[in-house]
Amino acid sequence: MERKVPPVVITKMEAYGGKKSSGINFDYLNTGKKNVKLSYQQNTFSIAFNIQDYSLASQVTYSYRLKGLDDSWHTTEENSITFRNIPPGYYRFQVRTAFQDQAWAEELTTLPIYIASPLWLTWWAKILYLVIAGSIVFYLLYVYKKRIDLQSSYELEKKNREQEQDLNSERLRFYTNIAHELRTPLTLILGPLEDMKRNTQLMPKQLHRVSVVRQSALRLLNLINQLLEFRKTETQNKKLCVSKGNIAALVKETGLKYKELTTNLRVDFTTSIEQEQMWLYFDKEIITIALDNLIANAIKYTDKGRITLSLYTVVKEEVSYTEIKVEDTGIGIPPEEQAHIFDRYYQAKSERQVSGTGIGLALVKSLITLHEGEIRVESEPGKGSSFIFSLLTHNIYPNALHTEHEEEKEREEQEVVKEASSGDKPILLVVEDNEDIRTYISDSFADSFEVYIAGEGKEGHRAALQHIPDIIVSDIMMPGMNGIDLCKLIKEDVRTSHIPVILLTAKDTLKDKEEGYLSGADSYLTKPFSATLLRSRINNLLEIRKKLAVQLSRKTDLEDKSAVFKESLSKLDSEFLESLARLIEEHIGSEKINIAYLSDKLCMSDSTLFRKIKALTGVSTNEFIRKIKMKNAEQLLLTGKFNVSEVAFKVGMNSPIYFRQCFKEEFGISPSEYLKKLNK
Repeated sequence: MERKVPPVVITKMEAYGGKKSSGINFDYLNTGKKNVKLSYQQNTFSIAFNIQDYSLASQVTYSYRLKGLDDSWHTTEENSITFRNIPPGYYRFQVRTAFQDQAWAEELTTLPIYIASPLWLTWWAKILYLVIAGSIVFYLLYVYKKRIDLQSSYELEKKNREQEQDLNSERLRFYTNIAHELRTPLTLILGPLEDMKRNTQLMPKQLHRVSVVRQSALRLLNLINQLLEFRKTETQNKKLCVSKGNIAALVKETGLKYKELTTNLRVDFTTSIEQEQMWLYFDKEIITIALDNLIANAIKYTDKGRITLSLYTVVKEEVSYTEIKVEDTGIGIPPEEQAHIFDRYYQAKSERQVSGTGIGLALVKSLITLHEGEIRVESEPGKGSSFIFSLLTHNIYPNALHTEHEEEKEREEQEVVKEASSGDKPILLVVEDNEDIRTYISDSFADSFEVYIAGEGKEGHRAALQHIPDIIVSDIMMPGMNGIDLCKLIKEDVRTSHIPVILLTAKDTLKDKEEGYLSGADSYLTKPFSATLLRSRINNLLEIRKKLAVQLSRKTDLEDKSAVFKESLSKLDSEFLESLARLIEEHIGSEKINIAYLSDKLCMSDSTLFRKIKALTGVSTNEFIRKIKMKNAEQLLLTGKFNVSEVAFKVGMNSPIYFRQCFKEEFGISPSEYLKKLNK
């Protein structure tokens, strides 16, 4: 018969954690009515239990579980259990007994246990977490939506801008194409008008009408040129091309031009220049266009009073600026309009409206910005306006194209000429080992020649390379290098091959003369000789050179030159001039073609090249270049495809005024008159 197991009694419970461990009394544990409440820190605790009959304790086996944590029963013979790190929540500790090898008793002893949650895991804390998380998600969605809206707005604005830019570009492209088409009929209009204006048979009234039509045509041409320049700046095709020059001369010239053109007698046009010489790097074309627009605006908006063009230097924060001011006493610009007057297509509103396109000041602003300068306006309605643009005085524009004005080229060549010759006399080099003969020749020709002497061939060769004489007189029989070898060196060196050589010798045999002429000698003189005979030979050779130079100067076409070269010059000189002419024609559209460029390409010094070209052609290097350019310009004009300005640009002259001047010097008449003469 099975014995009945006595019920289990929980004898002790002790919780660990927090500041100290705490025990719970026996009576409380066995009421079964209340939960044992523990804090979240008391999640480690031990429970002791036993049966009431202590005599049977050694025969009893216990089974327990902590329901809510683990529903499985665990068997033990110990009467104390420890639970560690139990999560917060409701639990039921249950224990039962059984005698060895008998069934477990059905009666369970239960102890409810509640472990409180920490503050941050309470239900209201979790609700707060949900609220915060929801707020964050809402905020992120809001920010994302705003970003999407902003991006959409940006894309829309960008698309609108692109469409507007495309529209403006298309409009400018259309205007540009029209402008190009208008240039040809304008040329045909202005040409006859120029002829009619010079016609002395016209009545004063008719002449006045012709002048009005001409002024209108010129204004239209100016607007077309502005439009084309504006298009260049818009498409960034306009390049800054600077050179060092006297900006005061340009401003003065512009002032004089407008003083003569101003027909309004009630307007006093004055020019004020701080110094006559103000050298700096600038783009002449840009400064001219800017001045033309600003002065034209001043004239347009000034009925009476004064217009002043000023040039001066100012120092701001220890930096020097060169400023140009166009000041008038016209109608002025309202303050609210001043911020927009440099916007394209914008025209200030005033009681007096004048015709305009709205691109003039926008063009000026673009050009001055391209020139790394600044422009500003100072104006007061009813009192006038001042437009000031400033440039850094010492700016060398390292990123811009650099070129030289024609005036600088002329000055450069003048310096070369000065270096090449200390006087106006031709240079005679005498190479003779006999001191008495050297002295005799030197004294005989000192009045009309600049004479250099050398005692033997090597010294004479060095002197020839150093001085590039107009003629050489050399003895044949000399110690060291003789006259024959010297003559060969002279004639085989491209730097000196053009120099006439007269050989002096005591030998008069045919073989000796033949040897002298084969070496390249131009003349042969037998000792003894008189100074009169030598002078006659020298003058004859120089005169032949002059006539050849005149003949060459009249032939600017390369084919015509080649024929003259082959007939009259040595092979080396002929090849030299052909190479020179070809080099110029291959780079005809470049402004950099000058004596420095050519001497570099031909591996000569500037003075050597100048003397050689002068001796062969009778003209200076720049004159020779201009002659070839003018011949090419003539051929371009005869095609009828280009106007004068375009032809000037194609032959490397950016200034149409300078081009007309050179053309007139070459052919005796202006380009337009030349074309009319050919068309008759």
